[in-house]
Amino acid sequence: MPSTRYQKIDAYNYHHIWAVGDIHGNYQLLQSRLHQLLFCPETDLLISVGDNIDRGAESLNVLRLLNQPWFTSVKGNHEAMALDAFATGDGNMWLASGGDWFFGLSNPEQKEAIDLLLRFRQLPHIIEINDEKIKYVIVHADYPGNKYQFGKELAEKELLWPVDRIQNSLKGNINKIEGADYFIFGHMGDAANLLI
Repeated sequence: MPSTRYQKIDAYNYHHIWAVGDIHGNYQLLQSRLHQLLFCPETDLLISVGDNIDRGAESLNVLRLLNQPWFTSVKGNHEAMALDAFATGDGNMWLASGGDWFFGLSNPEQKEAIDLLLRFRQLPHIIEINDEKIKYVIVHADYPGNKYQFGKELAEKELLWPVDRIQNSLKGNINKIEGADYFIFGHMGDAANLLI
């Protein structure tokens, strides 16, 4: 079974498709931005670039969005750290990165959070959005290499952790990736940079 998970989304199934970066538990800020955009859950789709949890006060409420048909997400490095902590019993890296919110939850809330986080074992690493003219690709941190190919096997760490491409592009050094028109990455954001 392939370890890199891809998903294709047909843009024509939605009125608007919005992408949001690194929510990090800032549920109220997200709701405020969606209200400003006149987001319509009946016709629109919201795609998170991952890092839905940690740092903000409402990580569980953000995770609960996974229960909504109008929300989906790719896996971010913060979800990966949480899953690693559950699998190994060593949560030091996750705690140092903002995972302490989990331990402030009640036992039933912790169980709910674990169940929701376990969905990231099946959620995609990469989402491709197509209409007749434009192809968008959403990945948490980077798509390694210079040529995108749907279904290509890639190391998870190469999708969740690198910052070089984004840092270089912020300096004006664009490293184009062939095979899609636009790539949407997160990983470098925080609540102050929450953009939709």
